[in-house]
Amino acid sequence: MAEIIRDDLSKYKSIILVGHSMGGLLCKAVITSLVSAGDKVTLSRIGGLVLMASPQLGSTRVFSFLSPLSSDFQVLKAHGDFVTEINETFENHLCQDEHINAEGKTIIPTWAVRGASDFWVDALSSGIGLASSRIKVVHGSHTEIVKPKSRDIGAYTWVRDRINTCLNRFKYDVFISSAMAGLKTEEDYQTYRTEALNLEKILKEKCGFTSVFYAGRDLETMAEFQSQSLSMHDDFLALKESKYFLLIYPDRIVSSVLFEAGWALAMGKSSVYYVHDRDDLPFLMAEAGNANVASKVRIYEYGKKGRREIFHLIKEHGEKLWD
Repeated sequence: MAEIIRDDLSKYKSIILVGHSMGGLLCKAVITSLVSAGDKVTLSRIGGLVLMASPQLGSTRVFSFLSPLSSDFQVLKAHGDFVTEINETFENHLCQDEHINAEGKTIIPTWAVRGASDFWVDALSSGIGLASSRIKVVHGSHTEIVKPKSRDIGAYTWVRDRINTCLNRFKYDVFISSAMAGLKTEEDYQTYRTEALNLEKILKEKCGFTSVFYAGRDLETMAEFQSQSLSMHDDFLALKESKYFLLIYPDRIVSSVLFEAGWALAMGKSSVYYVHDRDDLPFLMAEAGNANVASKVRIYEYGKKGRREIFHLIKEHGEKLWD
């Protein structure tokens, strides 16, 4: 299944896994396999996980009833090797809450549904590792919760809304941070703005990104920027709703882009800094790519190659630049 997601479904940018009972364990095993393989690209395309009455710790009842009949049910042994490996992987390498910045962990929003009359899966096993706010208890047995009689049934509407949350988690694919404040001449402003707009075009046409945020898109002149009262709240919200952060910093200038880069780092955004010289960055930013607390930062120096080198990098590597 991991190979199907990696290869056969490679055209999909986001895949949400929904599994019932042992199917939920299968979904978690797929994610565990991708973590073990170090396949961060495929892992980044897992947009969410919904577990429907899944025995995450195994099930004493299923195992005792059915294990003699099929070796498949050995995986359901309570606290067995299979479920132990999966839960250890999730604990050490994954964050299941999209609102939490867990440095060094891949965020996969996860929720669980539990049937109030579920004979096979107990409450602890169905919701282990999840806050109560991410668990929905609904009327029904182990099988009834996945056989809704109408679209108004609690389990159906709740799962549907969680899927919508996953699909709309990021409003923008990339947040472009290019200096506007701190520039001295109109010529500099136009140079920076033109490059940022070209980058936006390349990100969409060559990388398949559908939405890119750039604050200077509608500010055609330096005068417009200086007269425009940019809302810090709007800027912060756009960055929060972006999947990736791209900093363009070709000269050592005092600009709000450094502040935005700090925001992105605090939010745990995968970031790319494109600079003329690493030494142009403040010390902590220059070392961000090497620090354990900032493992998601990549710094590229173009030096004598010229600023257009970033166009070639993005065309060649696309989304992989951030992985």
